[in-house]
Amino acid sequence: MCQLSKLLPAFCLFGFSLLLLAQGEWTSPNRIGLVQDWSTHHAVFPRNGPLSAMLAAQHDPRAFYSWRVAALDAVRTTSTSAAQTETAVDERHRANLRMSNRDWSISLGSAGTAGAMYPAKFTFDINATPSCANDFVVFPANQSPNATHENLVAFSNLYSGNVNSFGICNRTTSASDNGLAATVKWSYAVSSSIAAGVSTSPALSLNGTKVAFVESKSGSQPHFHVLAWKNGDGVNASNKQDAQSPKVLSTFTASAPVAGSGTATDLAFGVSGAGSGDTLSSPFVDYGTDKAYIGDDKGHLVRLKDVFCTINVACTGAAPPAPSIDTSWGTAGTVTVACGSKLTGPVVDFFTGNVFVGCSDGKLYGFNSSGTSLANSPVTVGNGAATGGIVDPPIVDGANGFVYAVSGTDGANAILVQTKTNLTSRLVATLGKAGGQNLHAGAFNDAYFSSANSAAWLLYVCGYNGGGTQSFLFGVGFAASRSIIAGTPANSLNFAGVGVAECSPFTEILNSGTDRLFLSFLSGTLDGFNINAFPTGTFATAPETGGTSGMIVDNVGSQGQASSIYFTTLGGSHSAVKLTQSALQ
Repeated sequence: MCQLSKLLPAFCLFGFSLLLLAQGEWTSPNRIGLVQDWSTHHAVFPRNGPLSAMLAAQHDPRAFYSWRVAALDAVRTTSTSAAQTETAVDERHRANLRMSNRDWSISLGSAGTAGAMYPAKFTFDINATPSCANDFVVFPANQSPNATHENLVAFSNLYSGNVNSFGICNRTTSASDNGLAATVKWSYAVSSSIAAGVSTSPALSLNGTKVAFVESKSGSQPHFHVLAWKNGDGVNASNKQDAQSPKVLSTFTASAPVAGSGTATDLAFGVSGAGSGDTLSSPFVDYGTDKAYIGDDKGHLVRLKDVFCTINVACTGAAPPAPSIDTSWGTAGTVTVACGSKLTGPVVDFFTGNVFVGCSDGKLYGFNSSGTSLANSPVTVGNGAATGGIVDPPIVDGANGFVYAVSGTDGANAILVQTKTNLTSRLVATLGKAGGQNLHAGAFNDAYFSSANSAAWLLYVCGYNGGGTQSFLFGVGFAASRSIIAGTPANSLNFAGVGVAECSPFTEILNSGTDRLFLSFLSGTLDGFNINAFPTGTFATAPETGGTSGMIVDNVGSQGQASSIYFTTLGGSHSAVKLTQSALQ
């Protein structure tokens, strides 16, 4: 076995450096940007395992990001100051407080980021002080684009606020800037022929200069865009917290957009005339090949090439190619999944090259790198009923060779399924009687990533009691073989007072030695748990109207407001929100 933290300087940093240099996306050997989006929750990389697996992981920058952030946290934990220790004590004293204050909250309009979808964050340099100007978060908005409704917006000055600690990005209050909230970096209403919202999660280029996303409307062929944003586009000079004065983009470039140009590409995908739309499938980018995988609502799984135009030699020419269908995949670039219905975001296993995707029929599908179905595909998870589909992307751990998927019902129970990456050895954890809700992806504790002792591992996921009348938090355990322990998990916690409500996807972060878990309920609460051990209750909770979208976390420093979570509310003013991790304020 290889303990990765000891080998990180030897081969992980070196391999990642070569990848960035090859793609022309790294301008300084001392600056390392960090991309966090939906895919970093679903392609996971433990920091121990066979050396061959660790070497293979270098093909995906997500592995480096995961390992590097963990290494930085270990350094911070070792050098924790007395003041930080006092903050940790204060956190325990604030347990069970319901917080009404928050760092900042900015309305996105009539709709925000869709349920179970994520914003995307770019950190300019994880080795430096957090940057007020260059760190930003991109929020998709699921609303029709026009001059007063954006469908994609980014904020900078993220580390603002005055709750508990004074934000390093706070500014002098003026008529155009309240000085205590983030500011709009850019805002766009990207409108193709379907003039639709962005119902899924965006993906960022490694250097943060481009954003890939899907414009989608039910009954219409979805459109894949790559935006090369321009700082200041769509910014209201008289109100820097106004996200709803976007620049309208309705004409598109036929070649790869140039960084900083404020231009975008447009590519319809799926099958023309199929009237598919894309409700659940966010683009998954393979940065090493500059390709992306994406599905639609009719079971079409597509591979695109030249996504950010970083690999193709033509990208350095006079007419760098725009993204296009990769016809070497499946049949003319498309694999028709047998379910014929809504696909989740696909996830690539960089150890085998296999691609995994869930479907609303409740089955988990797998394909090889050519688009041929795996021998044991599909694997049944749910029963395909209204809440028996797979609605979140699978979680893929190629180092240990496992894939995980959840469903709200198999006909009787809510369940979690673990299979090997060849889709054999199906194991089932039963998560209580089905409660009539969709089930979303869980999250591992830090021990899963840092410890070779699988007895310490837990996979946290929502479920219900034996009668399906009360929501529960479960911690699924692991055997010495690294397989899950089948049956009802030994670790469970009653979400007292919640009743039966749909959970958001889970988000986990290790910060200064404290392992935290965040989740929300559509009934309107956001909860934080200390999971250094299986919790007996929350350390903080906050009211969030309608629940929240998926959550992105940062762990970029000990400075004021620099360790936070980002999401949008699903009700009320559909606001982009930042809260501190330590107290949900």
